[in-house]
Amino acid sequence: MELSHERVPQRHRHRQGRLRTAAAAPIRHTGGQGAVRGREDNMNAFNTIKYSRDPEIVQHLRPEPPSDWEARTMPGLDPLDYEIFTHKMQMIALEGKETTMKLGASTGMRWGDVAFGIYTAQGDLAVCATGIYHHAVLSQLPVKYLIKHLANDPTVGLKEGDSFFYNDPYYGGVHNADMGLCVPVFSEGKLICFIGAAVHTGECGGSEPGGMVNSAKSRYDEGLMSPPIKIGENFELKEDLLGLLANSTRDPRTMVLDIKARLAASRIAERRVHETLAETGADFLVGGLRRILQQTGEAARAKVATLNDGIFRQPRFIDTTGPEAALLKINLVVEKKGDRIKLILHGSSPTLPDRPMNTFFQGLIGMAMVYACGWLFPELPANNGLLEAVDWEFPEGSFINAQGDVPVSYAPATQVAFAQGMFMTGAKMTYATDPSRAVGAWHTGFAVTVFAGYNQWGEPIADITPEINATGAGGRPGADGVDVAGAFFATMSDCGDVETTEAERPFLYTFRNFFNNSYGHGKYRGGSGVGMGLKVHGVPMVAIGSMGFGSHFPATLGIFGGRAAPPAFVQTVRGSNLDGLMAEGRADLPRRLEDLYAPGGTPEEGTRDYLSVAHPPALYEGGDTFYVPVTGGAGYGDPLQRDPDAVAHDVSSGRCSVEAARDIYIVEIDGRTGLADKDGTTARRDAARKARLARAKPYDAFVAEWSKLSPPAEVLRYYGPWDGSAAQEA
Repeated sequence: MELSHERVPQRHRHRQGRLRTAAAAPIRHTGGQGAVRGREDNMNAFNTIKYSRDPEIVQHLRPEPPSDWEARTMPGLDPLDYEIFTHKMQMIALEGKETTMKLGASTGMRWGDVAFGIYTAQGDLAVCATGIYHHAVLSQLPVKYLIKHLANDPTVGLKEGDSFFYNDPYYGGVHNADMGLCVPVFSEGKLICFIGAAVHTGECGGSEPGGMVNSAKSRYDEGLMSPPIKIGENFELKEDLLGLLANSTRDPRTMVLDIKARLAASRIAERRVHETLAETGADFLVGGLRRILQQTGEAARAKVATLNDGIFRQPRFIDTTGPEAALLKINLVVEKKGDRIKLILHGSSPTLPDRPMNTFFQGLIGMAMVYACGWLFPELPANNGLLEAVDWEFPEGSFINAQGDVPVSYAPATQVAFAQGMFMTGAKMTYATDPSRAVGAWHTGFAVTVFAGYNQWGEPIADITPEINATGAGGRPGADGVDVAGAFFATMSDCGDVETTEAERPFLYTFRNFFNNSYGHGKYRGGSGVGMGLKVHGVPMVAIGSMGFGSHFPATLGIFGGRAAPPAFVQTVRGSNLDGLMAEGRADLPRRLEDLYAPGGTPEEGTRDYLSVAHPPALYEGGDTFYVPVTGGAGYGDPLQRDPDAVAHDVSSGRCSVEAARDIYIVEIDGRTGLADKDGTTARRDAARKARLARAKPYDAFVAEWSKLSPPAEVLRYYGPWDGSAAQEA
């Protein structure tokens, strides 16, 4: 049996059609202290709530059918007033996002891992301000859960002034560190919408710090895991529940401040919505939010219809299970037909019972929206109406369709690997009709530095550093990728200032700048990522680890003949003498990541280790150093087609090495002037092309030889079948 979600007639969607609340009663605020309630004889919570996870909720990724109220009010909306309304709603959401970022304490919240939205009364996210586009699809699920299970429950209910917290990754779709809060909005006693914020908070109390648990063997190793709970009533947070949540993490201050930031921003947005209601009335707002979703779905299907029909395949490989190196496969097939795109993932690696790389299928659907919102539908609103153009088919028993108690701490890594498959299939799918959308992927391997302990002020801390938001963008038609563009999954995010991090964290940056040669080469190269050096500073010790992939097999592959971004790894030096060298004022200390690997080495001494970007936290003492690569984007097109002058410019600026210019781009550079020798380059490139042709084989001969090859057995121990794996794609 497999999970499949294809388009069906609207009256048959979501099994029973419209998502029903537990007591099947309309949601209406009764005034005063009264909560929304169901039948008066419903005295036992077991009648209304599922104490295990609800698999029916996660099938409600597409918009719910319009309610009677929505259907009645949509046709009467004045077009001009509607345009003004949509702009106001977007500005309200944007103010909420900016307020959340300014008030929060965690790295993710301060530097942009924020999605702020306005939901319909049925839980669909109609308006979203974010660069974290997967939340535009996933953050609706907790709201739909509370509508179904809590709104009409006599022990919980739903009324004005309530607020709800949640972080169960089954509903959020990612991992426990992604947390959210929402509030209901009423008008004259009637529920008209929800408002909420979804943000990555850096600590969730797992068996390892920093929100991601490398050694997790089940979901019970991964820390706090809360379905929606009522955390506030009468416009006040409940101190007992705040205490519970704060006590569940290593960094209680950050946990509480992040919750309060979400709530404060939601209340400001709620006030703005009421101001709009005073001008438009409830009918306009209810009908307007539904119209946004409806128009988004119609426009998405129309855009898809302009693309050529076809089947586009792109397997993706991951080189870690978290605690150990091994090969995993995400076998992505995109079928485009008419006005629909279907995602098919048969042939992917099996479930990992005790490894944290598993992901829920809904998380991958959310990550598909990162590509859709940012590159395929950039002119459309970011909401779950886009899924009206998307179907999906996930096999059971696979690590990309997690079930049961398997861990999912490293799901973000699996999801970004899948997202690069979306970039690559999307480039093939869009090139014929809109080549401007056929772009190389940004760096997709992560390189998340996690840490925990006490800072220089004696405060408990546990979080991640912000350099995850400093990756290079992929090469694109007519232009190189942008250096240190950000994070493709969080395009509006920032890596912050080093001084800000140093002020609150027990680190001294020895450098943070471009990681040259970290990109994929091509006719248009990828953008450089960032490289940084951290020294434990001001404390006796702190725990540091890393999450990501791409130390053995490239995480970011090129397109149309472009090269992959190179594998990367972490270097550490324990017992480092760097403090003494800095006190001496040495001028030959490493200033860039590539300096660590220069022929003469560096004067820094100590016990040096080279680690995968996926490794568990370990204690580092004051003065120890930690060097981290956050690498570059994919290459676009054949490197032999790159403008020789562009290669020479990159060499002069340090972006490209002399060796890469000579051996990959086959460019002759005058040693005296630093300029490209056009005639010498042409001659060498002609010879290189002839050598390629001499190596060429007929396709059938290539396949016959290639099919005999296989990685070592130990690399494939989690991969699934190698022989005959192609048959599983059917």
